[in-house]
Amino acid sequence: MKLKILFFLLIYSTLNAQEIPPILKFQPEDYQAENQNWAIVQNKEKFIFVANNEGLLEYNGGRWKMYPSPNNTIIRSLLSHNNRIYSGAYMDFGFWTRNKNGLLKYTSLSNKIKNNFIEDENIWNIKQFDNWILFQSFYRIYFYNIDTEEVSYKTDFNNYYKIFEIDNNIYIFKKNGELVQLQNDTEKIIAKFTQQQKVKLVLNLFKIPNGFIVLTRNNGFFKIENQSISKWELPFFDEFKNYQIFSGIQLKDKTFMLGTISNGIIHLNENGGFMNRIDQTNGLSNNTVLNLFEDLDGNVWSALDNGINCLNVQSYIKEFNDDDGHFGTTYCSIKFRDKIYIGTNQGLFYKSLNKNESLKRVQGIKGQVWSLFKKGEDLLCGHTSGSFQIVNDRAIQITEFSGTWNFKEIPKQPNLLLLGHYSGMSIIEKKNNLWQLINKISGFQNSARFFEITNENIVYVNHEYKGVYKLVLDKNYDKFIKNEILTSAEKGKGSGLEKHNNNLLYSQKSGVFVLNESTDKFEKDSILSKLFSENEYISGKLISDKKNRLWSFNKSAISYLEKGPVKDKVSIKFIPIQNYLRKSTVSFENITNIFNDTYLVGKTNGYLFLDLSEKQDFTHEIFLNSITIKNEANSKVSIVEKATFTDQQNSLIFKFSSPVYNKYEFVNYQYKLNNSDWISLGNQSELVFENLSFGNYDLQIRSNIGKQISNNTISYKFKINPPIYFTNTAIALYILLIILVGFLVHKQYKKYYRKQNKELMKENLRQFEIQKIQADKEVIRLRNEKLSQEVESKNRELAISTMSIIKRNEFLNSIKKELKKTSNIEESSPVYKLIDKNLNSTKDWNFFKEAFNNADKDFLKRAKKLHPDLTHNNLKFCAYLRLNLTSKEIAPLLNISVKSVEIRRYRLRKKLNLPHETNLTDYILSI
Repeated sequence: MKLKILFFLLIYSTLNAQEIPPILKFQPEDYQAENQNWAIVQNKEKFIFVANNEGLLEYNGGRWKMYPSPNNTIIRSLLSHNNRIYSGAYMDFGFWTRNKNGLLKYTSLSNKIKNNFIEDENIWNIKQFDNWILFQSFYRIYFYNIDTEEVSYKTDFNNYYKIFEIDNNIYIFKKNGELVQLQNDTEKIIAKFTQQQKVKLVLNLFKIPNGFIVLTRNNGFFKIENQSISKWELPFFDEFKNYQIFSGIQLKDKTFMLGTISNGIIHLNENGGFMNRIDQTNGLSNNTVLNLFEDLDGNVWSALDNGINCLNVQSYIKEFNDDDGHFGTTYCSIKFRDKIYIGTNQGLFYKSLNKNESLKRVQGIKGQVWSLFKKGEDLLCGHTSGSFQIVNDRAIQITEFSGTWNFKEIPKQPNLLLLGHYSGMSIIEKKNNLWQLINKISGFQNSARFFEITNENIVYVNHEYKGVYKLVLDKNYDKFIKNEILTSAEKGKGSGLEKHNNNLLYSQKSGVFVLNESTDKFEKDSILSKLFSENEYISGKLISDKKNRLWSFNKSAISYLEKGPVKDKVSIKFIPIQNYLRKSTVSFENITNIFNDTYLVGKTNGYLFLDLSEKQDFTHEIFLNSITIKNEANSKVSIVEKATFTDQQNSLIFKFSSPVYNKYEFVNYQYKLNNSDWISLGNQSELVFENLSFGNYDLQIRSNIGKQISNNTISYKFKINPPIYFTNTAIALYILLIILVGFLVHKQYKKYYRKQNKELMKENLRQFEIQKIQADKEVIRLRNEKLSQEVESKNRELAISTMSIIKRNEFLNSIKKELKKTSNIEESSPVYKLIDKNLNSTKDWNFFKEAFNNADKDFLKRAKKLHPDLTHNNLKFCAYLRLNLTSKEIAPLLNISVKSVEIRRYRLRKKLNLPHETNLTDYILSI
């Protein structure tokens, strides 16, 4: 039981805190294939190819694609040469080439010698030598001539284990222990292992000045010098007994990486010294490493029994991940003497500065650590339980009240420190090499997490929910004699307060502000505000380090400001570590300069080491991977030729990528279509266009990592044809149709207007005729009026003449009567004759007749025509009747009596054959 407790205490007090390179992890669900992977290669475009149980995997930095094995067997080996990927599988070998659509197509070479295959052959290794590609099984080596495309082979049944290519020479390790060099189809023995050396399997061969280093599976390293084999004794040799090595490579920096069956990856230096072990406990996905491959950028890819990992060995970042939860979240760190101290929410840990060793726990302190502060040769710790002084590996408590945030030096008081804690501030003093509490300061009881002292007695405190306080200490440092809030500092969540270059800085979402001590107001600084923008803002936390760099923390990067080579000029640089990878608590971000340009950055489950001297802006390129037509199954478009699409194919999907494989280097993409501005796609490596209108297009796509733009820009031109009703032929037909329609319309309009003109002319003529008729009517009316007037005049004349005749005759009759009464003149006398002559004057009748005919033209003719038997006297009588004269008025005219007139009436009725009921006068008037 005691041993168990001792073991637990040992584990609890130490942590395996080896910093490892960042690791990109790909699980089977990421690449959509089987778990097990056997080999990895890279082509000149930096695309990664993996031999998987299911087939060939391709990774272009943006997405994985699986190409099934041609004969449904496991692909065991790969080689990239020129534009081909050579692969070897069970009873098959050949190569893959990319077609114009961006897809890989397989060509089998084993078909050339299919009948000569040995049963159950697997191709385990592929090497290139001059213009030959060598495919190796345990039984044969197949030689493929790239120029002639001929295939030949060399057989040593069940004796070949592995072939190696070094400096364009081919070496073969055989199962009988011989290492031979292949020269002109003959085998030259380089060395042979003895049975005592117990070397059955050689994994790799490395060139050294006088020979080779040989890596074996179970017995470590050997050296071959002058055909003599000797054991390479290493400090790490004893560990080899516990590991089964399955693969191994020598990196460009001459260090070695070894893949094991159940212990992950071992990293050795050039001399074979232990550097690191990377396994599932500190970041590797799986402990069985079947193959290792170093790519063109120095990343080491591991083909695992379950997954694929990419180790950023050359990265300027190293990371420690607390996967078991014993370390916690890093809140502060500091270099003190020859050690690094790290404060977390689990306690305070330390380790030696230049050793990749396990972390040790400082005794006497557990739980949340807020800050670490170096004062001369003393190390102080702010903790949720108070403040502590760290002496060697022990913590001595200084204050016991809850929560010490931080410590600040008081100007001109070397033995005093100002503490900010959960509920105000206090003073501690160094006495007898130990720090102790002097007093709490009255006059301010709020939390004092961010505070700075600008001179001996002025303290500024930032409270993110209340604002910035200005406090004035009295001379005895026991109370604040002044307490006010500065209205010029807008309060805000995550705001920060920091002293940098003797300036007091206040930062929040709207920018960085500098205190103007003459006006006691914060004024915005346009240069410092570039440390973060509003859309990148997550925290206003600022940290000024001992190298005079000012740090800030954004969503997509950590940025810092430093002095440039030109006096009074500064530059702002960005480290593209995304916040979701740092996983820091807002406003508790922390970074510490450890030594030179190496910094420790805290994160939620561990910490990062940044070596800025190793940071380089590396170049990268972008590639167009595929073009597909949306909603068309299996539609692939050439990515090397200008394409023309129909009007129905106007929704396109472009896929592209930049083969960058660094965990903390994020690739973003931009595009522009024709002459538009660059449009950001973020990290999306796919671009979809919906319902493009017809026309010619020039699409350009580029990528960027931070401020670094890709070396090249994808430029792809394509055309979308118009619909059939918008083609040139259709437009020509439309023009002809428009002309024809125009002609017909013109003709119809012309016809219409002619008709309208005719109708108008007819209407005008009709109107003219109407007007003429109306004019004629008017003339007739006027003429009738004139005639009426004339008739009336004639009638008046006739009436006057008739009346005058009547009057005259009455007068003459009166004279005649009087003469008969009063004189004795005989009737035969001339007087009576003269009177009778005037009474029966034909001249009067003719005058009357003429006047009557003028008044009632042709009446007498009509009457005569109707009644030919009428005599002259009858017509005269009719004329008098037509004048509607009474019998009394007619009698004088005829010089007869009234009775005689009535007799004449009777006789005329009879002559006219008038019925009894017909009025004679009415009838005469109707003729």
